[in-house]
Amino acid sequence: MKKYILPIHLLCKRKCCGKFFNIMKLSTLGLFACAFATYAADMDAQTAKVNITNSRMTIGAFIEQVEKETGYMFVYNKREVDANRMVLLEAGNNTVVDCLNRVFEGSGITYVFDDDYIVLTKRGIEKQFSTVTQQVGKTVVGVIVDETGLPIIGANVVEKGTTNGTVTDMDGKFSINVSSDDAILVVSYIGYVDQQFAVKSQKKWDIVLKEDLQSLDEVVVVGYGTQKKVNLSGSVVSVNISEMSASRPLTNISTALAGTAPGVQITSNNNIPSNNGNADIKVRGQGTLNNSSPLIIIDGVEGSLGSVNPQDVESVSVLKDASSSAIYGSRAANGVILITTKSGKSGKMKVDYTGYVSFQTLDKPYDVVSDYADYMEYMNEGMSNSNKPLLYSQDVIGLWREASKNPNGLTEKGIPNYLAYPNNDIFDAYETGVSQQHNISLSGGSEKITYYTSFNYLNNPGILENCGYEKFSLRANIDSQIKEWLKFGVNLSGYTANTTPVSENIGDIYNYSLTGGNPGIAYQDGQGRLGINANSEEDPQSSLENPYRRLRNVSGNIQMNTLKSRLYAILTPLKGLTIQGSYTYDYYDKFKESKPNFVPMYNFQTNTMYTDGVTQTNVYNYNEKTFRNFMDATVRYERNFFADRLSTNILLGASQEQYKRQFFSADRKDLMDPSLGVINGAVGESSTSGNITEWAMRSYFGRINLGWDNKYLLEVNLRADGSSRFQPNCRWGYFPSFSAAWRLSEEKFMKSINWLDNLKLRLSYGALGNNTLGSNRDNDGNYSSQSLYTRANYVLGREVAMGWAQTALANAALTWETTYITNLGVDYNLLGNRLSGSIEFFNKKTDGILIDLPAPKVHGNASIPKQNAAQITNKGLEFSVNWNDKIGKDFTYDVGFNFTYIKNNVDKFKGEEASYNGPRILKEGLPIWSLYVLQADRIIQTDEDLALVQAMLNNPEVGGKVVFPYGTPQKGDLLYKDVNQDGLVNDEDRVVVGNGNNPTFTFGLNLGFNWKGIDFSTLLQGQGGYDAIFNSKLYKTGVRQGEQLNKEIVEGRWYEGRTDAIYPRLLDYNDKRNEQNSDFWVGSKAYLKIRNITLGYTLPSQWTRIAYMDRVRIYGSLENFFTITKWKGYDPEVDNIGYPTMRQAVVGVNVTF
Repeated sequence: MKKYILPIHLLCKRKCCGKFFNIMKLSTLGLFACAFATYAADMDAQTAKVNITNSRMTIGAFIEQVEKETGYMFVYNKREVDANRMVLLEAGNNTVVDCLNRVFEGSGITYVFDDDYIVLTKRGIEKQFSTVTQQVGKTVVGVIVDETGLPIIGANVVEKGTTNGTVTDMDGKFSINVSSDDAILVVSYIGYVDQQFAVKSQKKWDIVLKEDLQSLDEVVVVGYGTQKKVNLSGSVVSVNISEMSASRPLTNISTALAGTAPGVQITSNNNIPSNNGNADIKVRGQGTLNNSSPLIIIDGVEGSLGSVNPQDVESVSVLKDASSSAIYGSRAANGVILITTKSGKSGKMKVDYTGYVSFQTLDKPYDVVSDYADYMEYMNEGMSNSNKPLLYSQDVIGLWREASKNPNGLTEKGIPNYLAYPNNDIFDAYETGVSQQHNISLSGGSEKITYYTSFNYLNNPGILENCGYEKFSLRANIDSQIKEWLKFGVNLSGYTANTTPVSENIGDIYNYSLTGGNPGIAYQDGQGRLGINANSEEDPQSSLENPYRRLRNVSGNIQMNTLKSRLYAILTPLKGLTIQGSYTYDYYDKFKESKPNFVPMYNFQTNTMYTDGVTQTNVYNYNEKTFRNFMDATVRYERNFFADRLSTNILLGASQEQYKRQFFSADRKDLMDPSLGVINGAVGESSTSGNITEWAMRSYFGRINLGWDNKYLLEVNLRADGSSRFQPNCRWGYFPSFSAAWRLSEEKFMKSINWLDNLKLRLSYGALGNNTLGSNRDNDGNYSSQSLYTRANYVLGREVAMGWAQTALANAALTWETTYITNLGVDYNLLGNRLSGSIEFFNKKTDGILIDLPAPKVHGNASIPKQNAAQITNKGLEFSVNWNDKIGKDFTYDVGFNFTYIKNNVDKFKGEEASYNGPRILKEGLPIWSLYVLQADRIIQTDEDLALVQAMLNNPEVGGKVVFPYGTPQKGDLLYKDVNQDGLVNDEDRVVVGNGNNPTFTFGLNLGFNWKGIDFSTLLQGQGGYDAIFNSKLYKTGVRQGEQLNKEIVEGRWYEGRTDAIYPRLLDYNDKRNEQNSDFWVGSKAYLKIRNITLGYTLPSQWTRIAYMDRVRIYGSLENFFTITKWKGYDPEVDNIGYPTMRQAVVGVNVTF
């Protein structure tokens, strides 16, 4: 019997009650509903009733009705129980026991209640519920389990060619007498693949049934409904998040999508714990110059991936083409991710727990110079090369080097040398973080009401001090079948989370403390006191760049609370007609309080306080609230015609949505006492700020699905959206699409191909919209079509008068970005569905992209509105293949691979004019934000190289112009190419390098196997065709006090007499001649990451049942432990220098009660 594994809560931190008070109503309601549903589900076998409306029915119909109304499940041998036999029952409400007695009176069939099962057997059968025939032969015994090791109850074991058979008992055991050693046993069970075994001389069998994947019957969630995968004509991919969340330390769904879905690019570029695993997601590349994130739909309503726990997710579908996405119209241009959370199933209450502990460490990207004496000498060398005074004397360098020889020795004041004369590595600031997550869920119910509730606790301290994140979350999904034609349901969810103000300052921390400072700073002593660099020749400011100072100089808290409630009703007044309506309220609240924390710094050479760290005090409060109201209504009609050859499914619907954001901040200086933390506790100057923005949208949509003989499929969608962001004459957008599919495998001329299970051709075309007018989908550009004003002061008659000033010009013609997608696909299933996959080609063109066009200066200080002017095309190929098979009777395995190739091009932008952003260019005819850099010819290391420079300076055609505007190269400097051959080396010689700021291809590979309770899985993911500049504060040849030096750079640098240098000479940081954006500093961001390796073991059921547990699985997992890349930076997924992806070693457990 298939089990569903979910997670549990184990720990509760201090302040838990206070933190969770904000969603106490949600908790109370969820627990009340759970208790009520549990009471309804736990009906005693003697009192459970069934409503008999037809006194004459078959045994099969009776069994079906009992299962439907009570939640019990029958287990029986269909060869013993004649399900087609007619029986007479008494109409009305009768107990199940009375009905069973009447149905099987005189039939020789007896019944036993066992938990949720009613087991039917022949009288006189042994304890194993075996059917023993009169044949004389040998006895065969065995146990039948599923791939996870759980016993299968009620599996049929039949001697082939006879009526001799039996069923397995509660422990999956069976015993059967067979005629001879030549007998063949056929083992079958609903939902599993039939297996046959030749008995021969073997008397005892351990049989593992493989779940029948039935890939052709797989149901996929699509917009406003579900469809069989085999009948899909659009491009949709499903990901089994439920299985992954039980065996991996997932805190966000985006983590699970990495490498598992073709066409979906996941970049973990913000890994700070408070981001909770949120990653940048692109579906089929970057299709716009504004927000390229897909639309996230959770249980029918827009949401964010961070708002739902992976452990609560039942299924995830990614809609990639216009046909599948058009039902969401104006927000679907970048794809749609549909998330369906788990719901309860009728039966007695199930309790599931998942928990893990994760040990997080940094994968050190490179080495920095950690010997301070060496550091000072390199700094002096750089200053000398720039003809500037030396920074450090040889006396100080010698003193430091001598003291370093005996780090545990004591100074005259009794201070250890490692504190007075330290040699520290900036990466020593990183710690081993121990995070934990616990999830408990309860599910069950009766035929009338089902429930699923869960509680989750996450604590992630991170690997930097004072950057932790803690989260409590709750979910309750309740469904109630009021009448046969009426169903009500509620989805409640919410969380409260806490982090520190330091986590929002992480950019500054990396920009200064984790790239600045020097190895001579004493980080902290055994008492936690922070030290400085006590070298009197050091820059005073850089002496204080202790990374712990910025990690401790702010105190306070950031609390985030959410509440999301969805109520819905489903009516089925007529056969095939379904009417559904829902209302959702989504609330988010963020409150931040912070104030300075004074951090004293110590000089450990003198053992005195260097500074008490006291500055002007202040207190800062910030509060942000968002409100989302959403309601929709749909009418669906399904009916088949012409002897069921023509299938029809018609959907009509309407929705409206309103979003509002408001914020308020206040800051006041001079606290009366530093221990105070409220606005009224300060008496000094104050400042406040606040605003409200909102938007609304109304939509109408429809869809028609037609199918003929399950061979020819057609789908047509149309959606109309009206947005408050645009003026009335541009407000409405219309987004049609169509798709068609042909199942060739169902044609008569293909039936003779036995190895072909399914072959389908798909074609779709349609239009989608994007009304996001900036980087944030909800908050940017809500008033771009209107003129905006603010308060201003004017001088009239020598007096100041208050008035209004225009801050933004209007663009009344502003309207939707429109994306047109053509998709051609092939789906296939071969060799008994063991081999499956798809191949897709797509062309995605976005027109009317909103950009800032040049304008005359007559607009004054008012900002220029965006205009629908740019166009971008993405063309690509997607490929996926999966293989599932079995070796022997115990070993099952699966292999999957997916690959995506995308070519990006800016078709229309600003004509010949380009936009620049550092080393990147945005221009027509190029990929989005291509690298635009100089070409390095060589490092000048010899007199012959230097002669080339002199020849360029002596070129008579130059005519007195500056040949080298970045500085005339000397030995040890880079010589750039004169690409345009004008005799000058300047910005006009820049060339385009690489393929823009997105990878050209991505891929994923997953492997897994199960063997006798042992399970193994691994996921590999990678990308290629993506180049970037790796020159940064931790990878440079410029030297500056208060900044680190890269060890690879200094060891590979040029110096006098060297001719094999791989890096230029060291120079003062103000001399940028060798740090111009050039292909010398361009590196590949291609990588292969082993995202996950998991090894688990499911304990034998005979062990776990002693402790009243259905299933116990323990596992170990490695996350992001291995990365293969040539990128010379922190992490190929992280831009520049930032919080990197963590390596995690995980130990976890799954328990089902």
